[in-house]
Amino acid sequence: MRLRPPLRVSISRHEEKEQSLKEFLRRHIGKSGSERVLFCDLEVVARSLDSPLIRAITALGEEIAAAGLTVRLIFAQLDGETAPKAWARSVPFAHEIRWAKHPRLIEAHEQLVVGPEACWIGDCMRRDPAKCDAYESFVEGCGEAAGCAAVSFERLWHASQAIATGAPRATGISRSECEMAMRAGSKQAREQNLATRH
Repeated sequence: MRLRPPLRVSISRHEEKEQSLKEFLRRHIGKSGSERVLFCDLEVVARSLDSPLIRAITALGEEIAAAGLTVRLIFAQLDGETAPKAWARSVPFAHEIRWAKHPRLIEAHEQLVVGPEACWIGDCMRRDPAKCDAYESFVEGCGEAAGCAAVSFERLWHASQAIATGAPRATGISRSECEMAMRAGSKQAREQNLATRH
């Protein structure tokens, strides 16, 4: 029976949260070789542009673009209709932005899915991260947890309204190159699986 890795659940001060998220992101987008080609999207659910999660992603914009990643982002709140579009024009990575406009979705939690085995779950989006410390959990090496977060993201994505899309401005591998590498990595993993069965 496979043992599940323990969840890193913590209470973080709002001034520390952005730095923790940057370190978590860097650990995964900075990987090289076969470890790195297993995903092409960062899947993000954030309260608003003021979220520490968005600040962390913005600060690592060049690294995200250089890795060929697309940020798929869902906001629970819009700071005016033009604010997300202005932010989108300022970032160097490819992106798709949607708005979860249903008011009940404010009860959901912020989240970030980084590949098939890593995710971060933040606090309820009703709580203002600038006014209080927050609960959060970092999950690494657990396909079940990351898979559940990805399924949750896709359901919310399809129920949300499109706001903006954009191509990358910084140099790096292209989306098609990322997807080709991901398919090649998956094929190699299947072949290795078959080889170990004999």
